[in-house]
Amino acid sequence: VQTELEPIAESADLAGEYPDLELRQKLGRSGMMAIRLGPGPWLKALGCLGVKIPGGVAPEEFDYFHEMLAHQEFGRLGRPGFIDSLGAGFGISAPAIFHFASDSVKQ
Repeated sequence: VQTELEPIAESADLAGEYPDLELRQKLGRSGMMAIRLGPGPWLKALGCLGVKIPGGVAPEEFDYFHEMLAHQEFGRLGRPGFIDSLGAGFGISAPAIFHFASDSVKQ
């Protein structure tokens, strides 16, 4: 969070700019997006795609305490608009898609 986001968070937030695709993909590959979803079967599914939970936490050991730490780390940026643009919609929709969508939508 400090390395990738802090240097750009203030300027992007003040300018009303969305984080670019490259940054969002980087956060996705690093597992930083997944940990904001909270515990669930999606963490194991993402592991099959090569996404690892930061800190080496196993998907079955990841709990709400870990999720809370993730939200606190993002919150330390002090830029809620920027943080929400990084995945508020993803955090709301991904679990529902995982549980209820057809296989073609999931892919």
